[in-house]
Amino acid sequence: MFCRTSNLMSPIVYTIMKKKSSDWYVPPELGLFLVIPIIVILAGMLLPLLARFKSGDIVGIYYAAIGGGAVGAVLLFFARLPLYRQRRFWTFGPGHLSGIHRKIYWLAYMLIAVSGLLLLLIWLRFR
Repeated sequence: MFCRTSNLMSPIVYTIMKKKSSDWYVPPELGLFLVIPIIVILAGMLLPLLARFKSGDIVGIYYAAIGGGAVGAVLLFFARLPLYRQRRFWTFGPGHLSGIHRKIYWLAYMLIAVSGLLLLLIWLRFR
């Protein structure tokens, strides 16, 4: 009788133990509600920074460009770390990277490009 009771409970226990991932469904339209605040926050940070060009206070822009470039370089290192572990140092592009590393790779290059653009604008301002 004890074995029969444990046999009746085993499908329930099996179902509970088997379920490791969630069954949540998030519609893609909900992502729009996350993207719009991010754009607003970034615009609120970058527009006053660009307004400093007019006033001549370039030091803050210079530090932002150097900081963004440094963060981009560190992110690029971490994005390419799986390739470095495979001893593949001379591969170009994100083609050999996995999904999350590919996103970090593009984010790093975006930060490096923005910092390069800010440094170019500073150079043009003092030229």
